[in-house]
Amino acid sequence: MDRHDNGSHPDLTYARMRASVHLLPAYYADLLAQLRAGRPLRSCVEAGRRAEARMVARVDTNCHRGYIFLSGLALVGAYRAQCDIRRLSGAVADAAREFFRIVPAEDSHGSQARRAFAVGGIRREAEAGLPAVFDAAWPRYTSSLRQAGDRRRAAYHAMAALMQRVEDTTALHRCGCAGLNRLRTDGEALQTLLDRGNDPRAFLTQSNDAYRQLGLTMGGVADCLALTFALETCFVEDTSELSFPRKESITV
Repeated sequence: MDRHDNGSHPDLTYARMRASVHLLPAYYADLLAQLRAGRPLRSCVEAGRRAEARMVARVDTNCHRGYIFLSGLALVGAYRAQCDIRRLSGAVADAAREFFRIVPAEDSHGSQARRAFAVGGIRREAEAGLPAVFDAAWPRYTSSLRQAGDRRRAAYHAMAALMQRVEDTTALHRCGCAGLNRLRTDGEALQTLLDRGNDPRAFLTQSNDAYRQLGLTMGGVADCLALTFALETCFVEDTSELSFPRKESITV
């Protein structure tokens, strides 16, 4: 999904996705208010549900539902870790385990794929503290950015790392094991191109065309990639901490 086409989502447009993204700051403000008031995780979950309802009401889609969960979990973890980046992954894991203890399981496409293909999906990833983000994507992104200063190429590095690691249940739901294997293979190919210093855009264009024909998507990869960007934006290198913006200046 970008300015050129809608990927494998005939029901979405770039304009609708942007409109949906612009609703996220209200969610973060609500979530931070719950945390600062000392309310339990159930109140944070309700903030997420309000964000989902707002998205459906205003944009007629829940296209960022996965990112509402993932980014909200990261924000809860960061708050509990008192902005100490060294404790963040563990705090996210603790929050995820608590979340899945108190929130009834839903019969979503993701849960169906986890059962059908015997994978852990984003649940296992979250309960482990998001290692695909903290141990793979984020280090690759920051390393590339520091070496070359090219954010787009750094993003490709992060995406390649995630494609090879995330148990993407959207890919499984759409295309089964063949779809997930395609992500793995393409992630390896993309990483090889990048490591050799080649321009990957022709490969990505060809892959995009193939994915559209197959109806293949990688929503889990996309959510983790967006979170990687958010963490890098919030990370303050000289203090090794995360910086929380003021309520009125919260942005995605």
